[in-house]
Amino acid sequence: MDIQWYPGHMAKAKRDLKAVLPLLDLIIEVTDARIPFSSRNPDLSGLIKKKARIILLNKADLADPKVTTQWISYYRAAGESVLPFNGRTGEKLAALEALIDQVGSDKLPQKPVWRLGVVGVPNCGKSSVLNRLARRSAARVGEKPGLTRGRQWVKRGNLEILDTPGLLWPKIADAETGLKLAIVGMINPENLETEELILTFLSWLQKNYPAQLGHYYGLGAEEIAEASYPLLLAIGKRRGCLQKGGEVNLLRAAELVWNDFRLGKLGPVTLEKPTAYPVSF
Repeated sequence: MDIQWYPGHMAKAKRDLKAVLPLLDLIIEVTDARIPFSSRNPDLSGLIKKKARIILLNKADLADPKVTTQWISYYRAAGESVLPFNGRTGEKLAALEALIDQVGSDKLPQKPVWRLGVVGVPNCGKSSVLNRLARRSAARVGEKPGLTRGRQWVKRGNLEILDTPGLLWPKIADAETGLKLAIVGMINPENLETEELILTFLSWLQKNYPAQLGHYYGLGAEEIAEASYPLLLAIGKRRGCLQKGGEVNLLRAAELVWNDFRLGKLGPVTLEKPTAYPVSF
């Protein structure tokens, strides 16, 4: 899956971020806890360089907690400050504020106001994180990747916080990375072949979370062990995704599975483990 999605506003956003970086004291890099490596834009580290940073594993409520613990150890071993977070509910907000104070005290010059930048790829939940830190709905929040496009500063206490538009890198040539970004909703669905995407995802779920998959859709072990195509047909039939003549509407069934995953109905799922990514930064 060679995915290209780099609209003009993203190129401009990258230029704007480069321009504003010298003003920032601390970076909060928001990732998706379900793909804590693949949801990091590789261009960001080059832009941020030695600036103090906190890696936030957002949407941690949707991720496998055992694997999240592994990722926390992974990033700490690399010398990073890291925290699981839930921007939707604000869980761990106090811990995030304490970590900002800790990193600030350890790495930042003492000054009346610290400037923070909230960065990340589209739909990682940056605006929700900003809103939690500001304790108000200061930025537009939405499900569509790329919604927040303007530069938005929010002041709270001794912090000035900048929300930036989500940045994808120009070309995602790695099929596995593209699949993960698509599954969690970081790439606009208009750019995707939904049936192909979900068939690949189902095959992965069968290997890694078969019990959760079977439990939610009421399927037995034999059905779960089928190839992904007959499995999707079985799910579509069971959930009434039918068209004229009683045949399963494959697109509707695929969209159903995709939506169930994104809403967390399939249970906590993490799509990658740190053992696949040797520490190299």
